[in-house]
Amino acid sequence: MNMLNARRVAFCIVGSLALLAAFARGQTEMRRPGDLVPTFYVDAMAYASAQPQKSRIDVYVQVPHEEIRFMKEGDAYIGRYEVTLSFMTGAKQLVHEQTWSVDVPVSDFAQTTGNRMFSLTHRTVDIDPGTYQLNVVFRDQESRKTSQVRKSLVVTDFSKDSLSLSDIMLVSRLSVSGERKTVVPNITGSINPGSEGFFLFFELYCTPQLDSVDLLYKIYDSKKNEVFRRVQREAVAGSKTLLFVKVDSTHIPMGSYFVSAEAVAQDGISGKSFRATTSRTLNVRSPDLPAEILDIDKAIDQLIYIAKDTETQYIRDGATPEEKRKRFMEFWAKRDPDPITQRNELMEEYYGRIQYANQNFGHRLDGWRTDMGMVFIRFGTPENIERHPLEIDSKPYEIWYYYQLSRQFIFVDETGFGDYRLMYPTTDLWGRIR
Repeated sequence: MNMLNARRVAFCIVGSLALLAAFARGQTEMRRPGDLVPTFYVDAMAYASAQPQKSRIDVYVQVPHEEIRFMKEGDAYIGRYEVTLSFMTGAKQLVHEQTWSVDVPVSDFAQTTGNRMFSLTHRTVDIDPGTYQLNVVFRDQESRKTSQVRKSLVVTDFSKDSLSLSDIMLVSRLSVSGERKTVVPNITGSINPGSEGFFLFFELYCTPQLDSVDLLYKIYDSKKNEVFRRVQREAVAGSKTLLFVKVDSTHIPMGSYFVSAEAVAQDGISGKSFRATTSRTLNVRSPDLPAEILDIDKAIDQLIYIAKDTETQYIRDGATPEEKRKRFMEFWAKRDPDPITQRNELMEEYYGRIQYANQNFGHRLDGWRTDMGMVFIRFGTPENIERHPLEIDSKPYEIWYYYQLSRQFIFVDETGFGDYRLMYPTTDLWGRIR
């Protein structure tokens, strides 16, 4: 996005959100909400290793083409980037680090920006079992732009139990040719709602002489309601068995979900029982919506700081979920600061701020419903913050300064439990919801 379009984004936000600030504010001990949304995707799964007393980590990095700057070389376009991954212990000790470069050649300019085009790279690391922080840094070699993703990673010791299950991989595509299966992993952790389904892949390890295991698969929504269950018996193929299960997601709505697999077996000779479990999370979300939107009804409620009551009511009155979604997208299409691009930068920024507010200002309420959340969503990151947590003659308070807008906001923690309420200004509170 060029500088002119970036300014259009900023001024569109300003007009819609009563002087909502532009993207790039001073950090003021706050990260911009855009920093919370990865520009690339990382997934890491733990498996049994061929090396004694080690486990194997498969790290996948998926970079959308729109995050890579391509240069024309002859009849093709070439993008180049660098990936650095590191594993840190809880004591911040570096135990492994490696860097590699990736060349991305494409023949057509349209492929350099397509929102469905991406580069996938992969590395395998053998490491001691334990708990780590995985840090992955992406660096585009032409633009010098960098971005990073951090993940907590629990690496299981698969050798200590007689029966164990690896981490679960979401499968984007599975093709079968005779006995050979080719797997393309789903690195984003997101499933398109209404799709025909998806596969889970994991490995089963066992030391006893077992002929088969009973497997129970479950998927729960965020309210712990079970939305999928399957029980099946699988033949055991030696010490390691590759397992695939097809999940019908046709009737699973948008949202966050928890997937679990449980294996139960009994040794026919000794009669001893064995049990192993594994789990992971996944999201069902639409690819044309920001990653933060997993519930369209909640996303409509969150329009309160940018839409009029009549506009949100019109969207809610859609007769079907499809009509409601269509009206929601039409609302944002009218506010797209750069319709030529496939992204709606204003919508991404808005829901990025909501996610940031939820992660940083939540108390008894979701962060986006709090007074600090309201101000942050409408005006962005303050250019300066005065924090007064331990004043002798006053309750804890903060002052947020927006110098470019000639605005300041004073929040007071009346209860002493971190529930900061807006005390100044006492007017101009359009959009306040408590």
